[in-house]
Amino acid sequence: MVKRSYKPFFRKLSYLFPAILFIVLLLNIVLPDRSFSEKENRVLASRPALSVDQILSGQAETKYETYVNDQFVLRDLWVTLKADFDILLGKTESNGVYLGKSGYLLESFTPPADKRLTATLDAITSFAQSHTGIHQYMLLAPNAVNILKSHLPFSAPQVNQDQYIDRVKDTVSSAGVTFIDVRDTLRNHMDEQLYYKTDHHWTTQAAYYAYLAASDPLELNTAQVSYEKLPASVSFQGTLSAKSGFRSSAKDELDVFLPKSDVAPEFVVNYVEERKKVGSYYAADRLKTRDKYAMFFDGNHAQIKITTPSAEGGNLLILKDSYANCLIPFLAPHYRNIVMIDPRYYYGNLEDLIAAEDIREILYIYNANTFFADTSLELTLVPQ
Repeated sequence: MVKRSYKPFFRKLSYLFPAILFIVLLLNIVLPDRSFSEKENRVLASRPALSVDQILSGQAETKYETYVNDQFVLRDLWVTLKADFDILLGKTESNGVYLGKSGYLLESFTPPADKRLTATLDAITSFAQSHTGIHQYMLLAPNAVNILKSHLPFSAPQVNQDQYIDRVKDTVSSAGVTFIDVRDTLRNHMDEQLYYKTDHHWTTQAAYYAYLAASDPLELNTAQVSYEKLPASVSFQGTLSAKSGFRSSAKDELDVFLPKSDVAPEFVVNYVEERKKVGSYYAADRLKTRDKYAMFFDGNHAQIKITTPSAEGGNLLILKDSYANCLIPFLAPHYRNIVMIDPRYYYGNLEDLIAAEDIREILYIYNANTFFADTSLELTLVPQ
């Protein structure tokens, strides 16, 4: 019997492994940094400028680690391979995203810091009390981890988002802000797809149900316009898939609700800072990109104004995040003017805007996760 020697194999392997490391290191040095990740739909960290103070405080190390992680060669491939390997090992969580039942990816809920939440609520209540002549409303959309908690894997921690939403409800209501609670409405339709399976947003169907729930407190005649549901894309892959690496080949359907032709109202959408006016709520070009949800109002902008010939309502100011983008087309036919402000990008004076636009109603539309982590709304309502 001939004895087989594996020494040549291991000797070659000992040369190959350092060679691979050297090639990866060289590529990381030679290849230019990327400013944006299409797959993750976010801005990537750039090389940090070092200073003595940052080095002594340890901030330089943290920033450089973030930079290296974001710019690592073939990052998207490694994230996907890691997620696939984690699934083989039975892991159901990656980067705060859970691999749930029925193919859902669910973003975890992190309880808000009490100081941060208190500051935001104080700003809202103070603003409401100083503008008692303006009717004010809040719609705080629950996230999938709340409505679809039964879809979470067994090992996922159960953090009750409702108790924090209830705190917001009680606080703003005591200041005269009408809280539009859509939780029961959404739970009554849990057999339908209310959230994308690969993205953190709610679907247009969920937004439509929220619109119906808001119609009574806002005094809207929902029979005024009837809609037809149509698919805008069947290849939408959202941020949760990119963030976690899970379900890297899965796709979602992205729908729009279009008014039936015999009742379609006319309107103009004015992107104020961009000085652009269009006659549609939808940017079809965005369907050619990874961030297909940005089809609604071309993504997030500091200020957008919608003008309609409606005689039903007056002038509405909406302070919002991206959850509002697929809901606002339902609201638009009921108001003569809607001014949309995203506090994350808006640096104007809100008081001047309210006076100039003769605002009679204000509506906050946020999803809970974004609202609880928000640092911009306070500065917009109570500028320093």
